[in-house]
Amino acid sequence: MCATRIRKRKLAAVSLAIVGSLTVLSGCSRFSGVNSVQLPGTELKGRGFDVVVEMDDIQNLVNNSVVKSGNVDVGIVESIGLDGWHARLTVRLNDSAALAANVSAKLGQTSILGAQYLELDVPPGQQADNGLLHAGDVIPLARTAAYPSTDRVLSALSVVLNGGGLEQIRTIVAQADDVIDGRQDTLRELIENLHTFVTGMNAQRGDIVRAVDSVDRLSGTLAAQTNTIDKGLTTLAPAFGVLEDQQHQLTDTLGSLGRFGQIAQQVLAASRGGLVDDLNNLRPVLAQLSAAGANLPKALDIAATIPFPVSTIDRAIRGDFINLYLTVDLSANGVLNKILPSIPKGALESVVAIDHVVDPLIAPTRTPVPGPAPAIPGLPPLPALAGLPNLLPQLFPAPAHPATGGGH
Repeated sequence: MCATRIRKRKLAAVSLAIVGSLTVLSGCSRFSGVNSVQLPGTELKGRGFDVVVEMDDIQNLVNNSVVKSGNVDVGIVESIGLDGWHARLTVRLNDSAALAANVSAKLGQTSILGAQYLELDVPPGQQADNGLLHAGDVIPLARTAAYPSTDRVLSALSVVLNGGGLEQIRTIVAQADDVIDGRQDTLRELIENLHTFVTGMNAQRGDIVRAVDSVDRLSGTLAAQTNTIDKGLTTLAPAFGVLEDQQHQLTDTLGSLGRFGQIAQQVLAASRGGLVDDLNNLRPVLAQLSAAGANLPKALDIAATIPFPVSTIDRAIRGDFINLYLTVDLSANGVLNKILPSIPKGALESVVAIDHVVDPLIAPTRTPVPGPAPAIPGLPPLPALAGLPNLLPQLFPAPAHPATGGGH
């Protein structure tokens, strides 16, 4: 009996203690289930301060979930509410949590089957603001996101495994194996050629970049001249219309040109031998013409206005008179070595036989009057320059004049 009474008293004391504890808890704060009790290790350091985070979907996030920044616990989710069509989270942060004012909130998960948490961090590619996050600040929807949840990953994997393309991949692998089988050397050679090609392209990167830059400059020039190009195309449109109208004539012309080419080919084939001979015969003429190339301009300069060069004809003929500057070399050396050798054979006798006055300008064009051949004694050996006056009478004796009646 005594033991029974003692046990009853102990149960009553425990019951009273539990009721008292619940009364104290209910008097201090609102109790909304087990989630209202903080987990060990998540207690705040200091009083902390509250900020608001707006999110489209909180998935399985609950009260007292951990808030992290750089894998360090900086607070907890104090409460979750609903604002229209999105969630509104009240987050309590430690007093020591010095977070930039432009942090973003992202919903994460510790592992595949682990608990979810809220991560506060500066977005990648951005610099942290100088200002800090303070009590009452709001992180809007534009700066919140969520990592893929476990159920979404498993559902996507299920789609891939159940008719999502693995069977097609198996077919591709089997066909690729059939293609490669027995052609390893060819494929190895192809890979080596590709390596050579890629190496050459890599060595010419500078040229390729310059070509691309040149094309870019050309594009810029063309873009700056868009109006001119448009005007040119508009002007060419009627010309294209004319060409279209004359399509049949152009086609007939091209056909006739083709037939002419065939006939010309036949003619050239038939006369090939003669043409080659003509070209071979023409070679000496062209060679001599090339050798006389330096003298042709000088000859053409005097050909049309002989004996005056065309470059000086305007200064030679002045009205009814002619200006002539003549340099004659009558020295013994000039007469013997230049003048006499330049006289054609037989012309010397004709010159000596002339016994009347002639017009020097037209005498070369007339047939000389025949006369008695002068007797030219044998020429002695060439004398020295001092004996030149005695030699000239022998070369050019005075013609005999017929005697007039009764006089001398």
